[in-house]
Amino acid sequence: MVSLFILVFAGFALVRFGILQWRAIWLTTANQPLSESLQLTAGIDGATVGAGDFSTLMGLCHELSPDLKKTSPWLREVSVYYRAVARLEQAFRAKFPSVSSWAKGEMQICSRYAAVVLDQSLSMSLDRQLATRAN
Repeated sequence: MVSLFILVFAGFALVRFGILQWRAIWLTTANQPLSESLQLTAGIDGATVGAGDFSTLMGLCHELSPDLKKTSPWLREVSVYYRAVARLEQAFRAKFPSVSSWAKGEMQICSRYAAVVLDQSLSMSLDRQLATRAN
């Protein structure tokens, strides 16, 4: 019985560690500054990326970099997380405003992550084009 408890506890700790590590990775990415070129392309201010900008940014990802969702680390997972949190926000908006405000904050972080990933992809694409022209 004790060994089963240790196994369950270790499994829970491992899963929790994995989730916290994943969250730390995309939070670090989301806190990076956005370039002016992305802000002009997307028509958004980098300082005011909101929870509702996620669909716009994902649309730009599909439009400007169609394979970005496949090649970018964690973008697909953040997309799934955003949709799950958006459902939570809708479900608890009226009854539990604190859960709703937490969900909006999480959705804003997801939007910011998508903006940074798109910005990095566009920068790398531009660098490749300039390198090709230089050779």
